[in-house]
Amino acid sequence: MRKPRKLDIACPNPRCRCFNKIGLLNIIRNGARPNGTQNYRCTECNRQFVRTINTPFYGKRLSKKELIKICKDFVECKSLRGIARSSEHHLDTIRKLAMDMANHCEKANDFLLHDVKLGINEIDEFWSFVKKNKKMLPRNFSQTLSKAMRTLTSA
Repeated sequence: MRKPRKLDIACPNPRCRCFNKIGLLNIIRNGARPNGTQNYRCTECNRQFVRTINTPFYGKRLSKKELIKICKDFVECKSLRGIARSSEHHLDTIRKLAMDMANHCEKANDFLLHDVKLGINEIDEFWSFVKKNKKMLPRNFSQTLSKAMRTLTSA
């Protein structure tokens, strides 16, 4: 039996009593996927999952290093065919990754627009602020932001 550790992830199963509760010692490491991603298991509901669940990178069979390289190519505004050639992946793989990332960004913007009730200019200022202050933000900022988003949606 593996020893439960205090990890910074929570069970993604909505039927589990530990759903979205961090630090309950119910998550154990459970091997790795072929792409090198750490596999976890909840001891309460026995659900297996990876850290990338609910992100655009979930279910991709690419290593973290390859994903970072492809994302950097997206930022440099290279063509999809150019990215496919330089990364040596199929064009459909690159298109699917770009589509998943665009959908994820669209959901975040919709949340800010409808739930937080920010205007388009305010959303632009929000992302500019986050980008500009990325180095100054604490390491656990993404966790804090997700907690705040959950609080806002439940209110």
